[in-house]
Amino acid sequence: MKGRASIAIVLFGLAVLAGCAGTGRNTCDLLQGQSACARPALSAETAGPRIAAAQFFGDAGTSDYEKRFLALLAHHQLGAMDRANGTGPFGHDHHEIANSDFQATYRTLQKLAGPVAEMHLPPAGANSGEGHFDGRWRVSRQTLYIDAAARPSAPRIFDFSGLQARSVEIVLHQAGKQPADIEGICDGTLAIRAGGGSRTIAMGTAFRFRLSGEDDTVSLFPSDGLNRCTARIRSRLAPAGAPLTIRREESADPALAAFDSRYERCPTPNPTGLDALSRAFYASRWLSQTCALPIGKPRLLRKSRDGFNAKVEALMGAPLSDSAIDKGDPELPLDFSKAPRLKLIYLSSLEFKADFSGRIIERLIRHHAALGTKVRIMVTDVLERDKDDSLLHRLAAEFPNVELQEYRWRADHGAPIDEQISQLHKVHHVKMLATLADDPTRSRAIIGGRNIHDGFLFHQPIDLSRYPDLEQYGKTDGLSLNYYSNWSDFDIEFADPTTVETLAAHLSTMWLRDADTNLARPFSIPVRSAGARPSGTARHFISVPYEDGHALEDYFVELVDAAQHHIQIVNPYLNLTPKLAQAVDRALARGVRIDIVGRIDLKGDIGGKFLTALNKLFVEKYGNRINIREFKAPDVVLHSKIMMIDERLVAISSVNLNNRSFFHDSENGMMVLDPAFYTRMKPIYDDYVAHSNPVATNVTIPWAYRLLFDEDWVRQAF
Repeated sequence: MKGRASIAIVLFGLAVLAGCAGTGRNTCDLLQGQSACARPALSAETAGPRIAAAQFFGDAGTSDYEKRFLALLAHHQLGAMDRANGTGPFGHDHHEIANSDFQATYRTLQKLAGPVAEMHLPPAGANSGEGHFDGRWRVSRQTLYIDAAARPSAPRIFDFSGLQARSVEIVLHQAGKQPADIEGICDGTLAIRAGGGSRTIAMGTAFRFRLSGEDDTVSLFPSDGLNRCTARIRSRLAPAGAPLTIRREESADPALAAFDSRYERCPTPNPTGLDALSRAFYASRWLSQTCALPIGKPRLLRKSRDGFNAKVEALMGAPLSDSAIDKGDPELPLDFSKAPRLKLIYLSSLEFKADFSGRIIERLIRHHAALGTKVRIMVTDVLERDKDDSLLHRLAAEFPNVELQEYRWRADHGAPIDEQISQLHKVHHVKMLATLADDPTRSRAIIGGRNIHDGFLFHQPIDLSRYPDLEQYGKTDGLSLNYYSNWSDFDIEFADPTTVETLAAHLSTMWLRDADTNLARPFSIPVRSAGARPSGTARHFISVPYEDGHALEDYFVELVDAAQHHIQIVNPYLNLTPKLAQAVDRALARGVRIDIVGRIDLKGDIGGKFLTALNKLFVEKYGNRINIREFKAPDVVLHSKIMMIDERLVAISSVNLNNRSFFHDSENGMMVLDPAFYTRMKPIYDDYVAHSNPVATNVTIPWAYRLLFDEDWVRQAF
């Protein structure tokens, strides 16, 4: 790639300078390929010189894609500097900082981040198609789970990714209680951090360390030249040891590395010839989106069992029978005779519970893991209970080709108190199961609102008392992680091989995000088209609102502003951001009809009383202007997220109409601009209407809740 060296220097320089150029009170040592500013880290490389702003100011990347990515990185680092120094939106004018290094860096970042202030990206060039990015910009941190008591399996291979990474850390996490000794040898320099100390192991020199007990960790830092370590895991139960190979993924599997580095150049039609809704759909923005894809004939998954069985069928080749599900036996026999041969499995979910649903999906993944399939699982750390963790940790410990990311957001040093508190509730809310098969016609992708939780399958909690390793979820109200409700939700399944591969490649940008900030690489840039509209009518998006300038909020505001006749919504959370509320007010003022099927009473959800109060505030404000209906299927809580505009555009997503989705949580979904697809979706919407009743507008909201929600940061947390 042209400019590979320059983009590496630019991105590295940004990471360094934003952390180091403060008020003169702190210093920062650099290790080549790694910054030790905010988080002291260890590298096997020698220390290099500090990079100054002048070195990269005039050479900010060479390609259009790199320039866009650089603007996002600069925007993020500018925010980090403001937080650390109390400048910009956090109080002081940055000119008040009497430090020349700070001022030079701040001006550089402002210039590079300037384009992020614009909602839309102008098209660049005219060459559409696929590109690959390999600039070094991110911190790569992966976890290798070790359980000395895990059942023996085939030789264990763990692949670490140094793709696009300026530093690599492998955290060995003790998943079991049995102490384990790890010894081995590597083909490159390795640094080891354990017990508060660190040491560097030369290429070809044997190393040894111990994981002494449950949740013990040791960190490995492979040098750029390290591609392979051969090791053994020994314990009292297995004195001979179990073999373990640690490999650099991009060297061991270059095809996967190419897949993971992919981006798209999207032909963008001239907006002057489009109506407002089409302009909003085809526009490129700082939100990460795919190019327009053909919608084809995706399967619409309205019923709970259809949603669960779609995942089962993608992994096993056949659904479970109604009688098998009715029995509620998580250890029921599974028939893999029709299972596809899979190359890659992505499972991204808010949560992965250790209940019937979780155990079945875990067993299906286990089957493919035993055959060597690469498996990547993303869940939210703060919502997992001990047994949920144990279920996934055991799986990853037995099969190191099952890689697990437990998302947890951490505030910048010096961040305001509301951001510090948000560490407790920011979550990973991207929902997707993608399976890539050797036979592409058997690949599948499922997106929507459902999590891996029995509440999306069973009306009432089933009895799991016979299975001590599983969790008996059952609490129906309050702030409890043991919550249980029967959720009514909606998913969509794609089987077109090109679409499935594109969706999985888009999710790879989240998988290979920066481990410290959760910033993800954008997936596309706009380019000029020949004049005709692209043939595709569907686009997938992934939102990381605290890193992309709240681009999803701008997108939804633009869609509502584009509506001319009718907006139909199915969504249980009605806590609009101020900008979105203003867009709704504008739509109502110009005569747009808005119909909402919601669920005002959210008993059964975490913090149901707070959420119910927020929904009532919405009813109080809009009840006389919007046709609001409450979903009233007996003992079922609505969880679907659908928006349809002017009988032409349909959004199916994980996005709730609350502050959280636009300010705190990562989200994803599919936008479809196609009247024929709306016609397919209309009966789904009508079914929600048929199971709902008009909402009474004379709501009662306790004064304590009114006072509480006067605080913006409180509203943003729900």
